[in-house]
Amino acid sequence: MADMEIGIWGDSITYGESDSEALGWVGRFRKTLPLDEWITVYNRGICGDTTEDLLKRFAIEAEAIVPNIVVFAIGINDSKLTEDKTGNNIPLEDFKRNLQTLIEQAQKHAQTIYLIGLANVDESAVGSSSKFTNEQVGIYNDGIKKLAESNKLPFIDFIGVLDVKTDLYDGLHPNDQGYEKLSKVIINSIKV
Repeated sequence: MADMEIGIWGDSITYGESDSEALGWVGRFRKTLPLDEWITVYNRGICGDTTEDLLKRFAIEAEAIVPNIVVFAIGINDSKLTEDKTGNNIPLEDFKRNLQTLIEQAQKHAQTIYLIGLANVDESAVGSSSKFTNEQVGIYNDGIKKLAESNKLPFIDFIGVLDVKTDLYDGLHPNDQGYEKLSKVIINSIKV
């Protein structure tokens, strides 16, 4: 079998923030791949990243690894409300435009591109001053889903996968149990 390169780009949830096993869903997915085949998984999750941040690095990183499969798991930081809560960190239309550009850049390398949606947050755990809300998560998640449909790409939905009271470390990032649940969705969705 030829070598396969899988590049997964995203934010702190992609990175695996708050997972005591230091695997996140990406590492758990990697552990399920056959050992007798040459499959490399690159975790390019960076804490705090938005689609604007990802646009600054994606083309260079993708050129370096030339992935067969690209996975984008980004958007929670874009959906974050501004300090005065009058808008989003990255406005929805800018977010969709950025993600469309990322898709077009990925198409230069990858045979398959997956878009992963956002997961619910526990608004009570992140405090009343939280700038992360399930309403905004839902709006941005719908934006990702519509982009997947219009580009005829697989969409992996995380809405409703996590129990926000037991599967989140801090109201935003999954705990070990939460990452395990997310990884099962990924394992059943990404075909290698």
